[in-house]
Amino acid sequence: MHRKFLAFSLLLPLFVSAAGKLGRTEDSAFGQIDSIVSILSQITGLKEEHPVPYGRMDQAQLRKFLSHRIHATLKPKDLEMDELTLKLFGLVPAGFDLKKETIDLLAEQAAAFYDYREKKLFLLEGAPLASEETTLAHELSHALADQHFNLEKFVDDDNANDDENLAHTAVVEGQASWLMLAYQMRRQGVNEPPSSAMLATIENSADASTSEYPVLNGAPLYIQQSLMFPYAQGTRFFEAVYRKLGQKAFSAVFTDPPDDSAQIIHPERYIAHVKPTAPAAPSFHSDGRQKEIAAGEVGEFDNQMLLWQYVGKPEALRLAPHMRGAQFRIVETGKKKKPVLEYASEWDSDSSASDYFTAYKTVLRKKWKHCDPTRDTGEFFAGAGDNGFFLTRRSGRFVDSIEGIGEQATWRQALKRADAHLE
Repeated sequence: MHRKFLAFSLLLPLFVSAAGKLGRTEDSAFGQIDSIVSILSQITGLKEEHPVPYGRMDQAQLRKFLSHRIHATLKPKDLEMDELTLKLFGLVPAGFDLKKETIDLLAEQAAAFYDYREKKLFLLEGAPLASEETTLAHELSHALADQHFNLEKFVDDDNANDDENLAHTAVVEGQASWLMLAYQMRRQGVNEPPSSAMLATIENSADASTSEYPVLNGAPLYIQQSLMFPYAQGTRFFEAVYRKLGQKAFSAVFTDPPDDSAQIIHPERYIAHVKPTAPAAPSFHSDGRQKEIAAGEVGEFDNQMLLWQYVGKPEALRLAPHMRGAQFRIVETGKKKKPVLEYASEWDSDSSASDYFTAYKTVLRKKWKHCDPTRDTGEFFAGAGDNGFFLTRRSGRFVDSIEGIGEQATWRQALKRADAHLE
């Protein structure tokens, strides 16, 4: 579900660069760079290949850059499809402006950045960072890793799926957050990995950040958590891999990266190489009369957020780990090119699939203003919603849903085929 724009927005704080004071200039805030990189190199075993250039930018430059980068990187159609996907799943409201909200979010939180494309570090003008070594340590961790693993390609690999790109983002941010804490300990003369209490500060600071930033605080749950996931969950992931591999972890997470967000949430799955499944999305037209306009993966993170928003966090945390894979597709039908959501998920047992089917019925009832089911059983939930007719079905370990069918006759035909499939 993390289509290209959302994955891109998560990484923007790391990609920003400014036309202005770039190079290695006289600036007291940057005087610690060489010593910080030296300590990071000792911890990771990664040598500094070349000095890291640096500079500053102001808020006006930042907002201008964000708008330009989005325009230059993404086609308007891609942006439209990202926004449509989130709206059809009910993860953002109907009037949500994804581009504007993303620029506002990132401009609000910007302080220090490493630009993977230009290979430069910079600070935002006015940010009180002259004595904040740990913030620089985080960004310089990106710079050091970039010199060895080409992070631009790693975090924005066109060949990777959407959920895999989110997992790669969590690798980058999780490793840098872990290193930031390890750097603090080295500065205190302690040659040990970060303690559990220190690691907890990353997750706690992510949770507390919503109250400190008004734009973030007002954002939909999915957008909030998407921005915080790579830091909080990524740090926990890297800690688990480091405990298993030691210093080799600094290379392993890049040369053998995780496949999906489930491996980030459950590092044991990464270590055991448990890969997600890819159940085929259902189709409501038996004759193929539909045009695909978007498709992607629904990872454990996505599913967890969907359940959290409509069923509650405890049930989301209980149920989401049982998902083994999910796919979605959006198709256009008819002269009006009405978008229809087709979604399939696979679970680890019939029981967990049944629990999810029950939970997803609640999602449908709550995400629409009007939900009028004409069939509600242990295997079918079908009827009419805000954007048309829907059909949600459970079959063994699989749950699939078609939402937004415009014609009742077409819906009835799809329902009849679903009945025949279960017989």
